[in-house]
Amino acid sequence: MRLNFGIITFLLFYSIENLTAQDTTYYGSIQSIIHNKCVNCHKVNGYAPFDLSNYEDIKQRASFIKHVVQNRIMPPWKANHNYLDFADNKSLNENEIALIVNWVNGGCDKGKEDKRLVKSETLTHIDKPNLVLTMLDTFNVPGNNKNTYICYKIPFEIDHDTFVKAIEFFAGNKSVVHHASYQVLEVADDADIFKGPYYFMYDSDTLNRVKDDHDYKYLNLIGKDGELPVELYHNGWLPGASLQKYPSDIGFRLPKRGVLLIRNFHYSPTPIAQKDLSGFNIYYSENVPSRKIGFAAFKPKNPIPDGKWFIEAGDSDFKSVINVRFHNDVSLLNINPHMHRLGRHFKAYAVTPTQDTIKLIEILNWDANWQEFYRFKHMLKIPAGSILHAEAVYDNSVNNPENPNYPPKDILFEWGMNDDSEMMRLVLLYLPYQIGDENISLE
Repeated sequence: MRLNFGIITFLLFYSIENLTAQDTTYYGSIQSIIHNKCVNCHKVNGYAPFDLSNYEDIKQRASFIKHVVQNRIMPPWKANHNYLDFADNKSLNENEIALIVNWVNGGCDKGKEDKRLVKSETLTHIDKPNLVLTMLDTFNVPGNNKNTYICYKIPFEIDHDTFVKAIEFFAGNKSVVHHASYQVLEVADDADIFKGPYYFMYDSDTLNRVKDDHDYKYLNLIGKDGELPVELYHNGWLPGASLQKYPSDIGFRLPKRGVLLIRNFHYSPTPIAQKDLSGFNIYYSENVPSRKIGFAAFKPKNPIPDGKWFIEAGDSDFKSVINVRFHNDVSLLNINPHMHRLGRHFKAYAVTPTQDTIKLIEILNWDANWQEFYRFKHMLKIPAGSILHAEAVYDNSVNNPENPNYPPKDILFEWGMNDDSEMMRLVLLYLPYQIGDENISLE
């Protein structure tokens, strides 16, 4: 192949001109990049270890920032944007990385301050929550250097049913709260939801897994006639996760009497006992939303009669798949793939009845520490009759630096949620499709 060096030289010159034409001072371009992509975690009382919300703190760590952005260590964003890009993408593009590198190499010029507001990273900066629900008592995280998993209920009663436009989890003790998967449940009128216990720890007695018949009964969420709770909303949180907010006519119903159940609450290992009091900020809709958010969670079919199968020690290419048929037209809002520490790769797409492929998500280098409820840029239509296909790859060998066991050992698959087990889930938030949904922005 013959190369056209004239075109290459022009493109290189154009790229350099385009970059240098931008104001590479702190106030000219760096501040907006850092605030949009980093300050959600790196702020006073944030989840990250230092503050990046002002010039002096950023300048002090300029060389370190240059290193982590050049090597794409930070900001953490696992979804492959070349496969499909999402709203609130926290990753840096090549131009943003080049701007930061040039700024650091040039001596971190401060520039002229711009008094315009910088993008807020949470609703609490612009509005007060209508309802704040916190854990009913401080939870004592054991200082045993082990992962701690609990299921915790927060019962509530309000004046009347209402609707929610946004919900925001907040961690009480940011040094140990790792992630939370939660549900909004409506319960029977005769269920004594305020009667204890309020939580239990997942252990061998509960088979280390979420199990409705055990969990609901133990926490007094079942009516006297056996009426089970009804799930109205489901979501999850990790440090750095985006606030889940939607257009004004979309939301979910908050019942007059119900429970916010933190179904899978994970505390990181700590050598000393610590305390936590986490909770939720809830924002009501100004009007009754015309469209109610739906939730669906899928897992692989288990072919083993006794309900167990294993990822054998040393297996570096264990594969699992999910195949689901859509029976109605739907508009997708969010997608959340889930694996544990052996996970390496996750990919999901839908194939329509006309054999078109709709890309949903790809994560090339899985990291269990960063699991977003990714929000699509626009509602994504999936036609009725489409087949959702998801595939996951796991590495239970010594070559996986995230393997919690050395030497590796056989790991139960789809039978638990601690370091002795693995799983595959795909969670979708959706609406029944309406004409024109494809044009509605979720950014």
